[in-house]
This record gives sequence, C-alpha cells and structure tokens, in this order.
Amino acid sequence: MQRVEEQPLETIHLYLVREADSSPNPSLLPLVLFTLVLLCLFAIGVALLYQPPEEPVTIRVPAILLPLRTFSTSVAITSTGTKTYPATTAHGTLTLTNGSILSVALPEGMIFSDKDGVEVVTNEAVSVPAGNANSFGRATVSAQVVKSGAQGNIPPLDINQVYGTSLYIRNLQAFTGGKDISSITFITRQDRQNALSQARDALTQQTVAGLLYRPCRENVTGTTKLSVTWICQFVTYEAPHFPGVRVLHALVAGKTILLEVVFVARPRRFETK
Repeated sequence: MQRVEEQPLETIHLYLVREADSSPNPSLLPLVLFTLVLLCLFAIGVALLYQPPEEPVTIRVPAILLPLRTFSTSVAITSTGTKTYPATTAHGTLTLTNGSILSVALPEGMIFSDKDGVEVVTNEAVSVPAGNANSFGRATVSAQVVKSGAQGNIPPLDINQVYGTSLYIRNLQAFTGGKDISSITFITRQDRQNALSQARDALTQQTVAGLLYRPCRENVTGTTKLSVTWICQFVTYEAPHFPGVRVLHALVAGKTILLEVVFVARPRRFETK
C-alpha cells in the first residue's frame, strides 16, 4: 500500500474593514431654528386667539341730574315763494271845451295822444254843449291809457289837442294807477320749516354727547331769521366699580339709567369626588 503524505494546511485570516466616509456630517442648526420658529408662532396664535369669556347683563343705576344748559343757534330763512302782479292801466279824466256855437258829440272809444305818443281812449260817449257869449261849452269824460304800465301815468296837461276847429281836449289832472308787471318773493311755510330743521340739526350736534333727562324745551323767534333756543336737562350716572366691567350703552328710564354692560366671567370650578 502506498502512503500519501499529508500536506500542511494553510490558514487564511480575512478581515472586513468599513471604508471612511469622505462627506461631512449634516448640521442640525436649521432643524433647531425651524422648530423654534414653529413654537413661537404657535404661542403667539394661542395668545391672540384666546379671549376671556364675557357675559352681557343689564343693570339699573340712579340718575344724577345736572344743571340746566342752554343752546342757541340762528338760521336765515331762504324765501322761495314767488307772486307775480300783472301790469295795470292808468286812468284819468279828459276835459273838453267847445268854442263853437254848435254842440259836439263824441262817441265812446275816441283816442287821443299826449306829446310823447302815449294814447288814451275814452270810456264813454260824451256831448259837449255849444259855447255862448259868456263862456265856452264844457264837458268831461273818463278815459284810460291804451297800453298798461307805468308809462301811462301822464302828468297834467300832457294831452292838449284840438279836435276839429273849436273843440279842445286836455287832461287837467294826471292819469294815475299805471304799474308795470312785477313779482315779489315771500317766505312760505315750507321755507320756515326747512330753516327750523337746519337749526334743530345744529342743536342736535351740540347735545348728542350727553344723556337727556327729557326732551329739551324749544323757543323759536324771528320772521326772516329764525333764532332757536333749547333748554336741556342732562343726567349722568356712577358706573359700577367691578373689575372687568365695560359699559356698552346707557338709556335714561325716568329717574334711573339702564346700563348694558359686559363683564369677564370667572372660570367655573368643577369639583370631582
């Protein structure tokens, strides 16, 4: 039998070594800052959103009367009313003198002119008697100016005409009553009411800051300019001295004042067994 010689065994040792990472470690500073910012925002939001609960309530307190006060203002009244007067016609009398031995008859509507061309017309027929050795025949007749207006107010003897050969027409007195068309303005009831409303608005602005015990007494005088005076009685009150109480509105009720207030409700305690 053949003997085989054993070969010596060779031992191999294998070691695993982690290679070093060449990249730098990430910084934690941004993460920390971001976390701090979130915490700050959360704290601010909680502080702003939280409001202590308030409860409304109405209480009655005594009214304290203050001395009387007087407020005055004046407002000119603007007149808007208009009234128109038509033109009127001047009237007068014509004197007719007849130097003829024959009487003269004139019909109604005879027109005569003055030296400025103003025409007058007779209102009726007239008969002038004949003259004689002692005097002229004489008659009068009423007349009016043809055109209305103040130009018809002619002075005495402005008409001096001869009709025919011996009939003289004159106005021994002035014609009167002629007026041109005219209009005037006047104060209407609405004009006065508008001025009164303006005065009251102005006085309301002066008294709006106080609590009135009762409506002010009003005195109104003037025709073209209104003078308005208010005599007012104000009241005050003593507000409740409780912590957290806030007055929202005050209303006078007789000799007391109703206050609408809100106050911070105290947190309730819950007892557990």
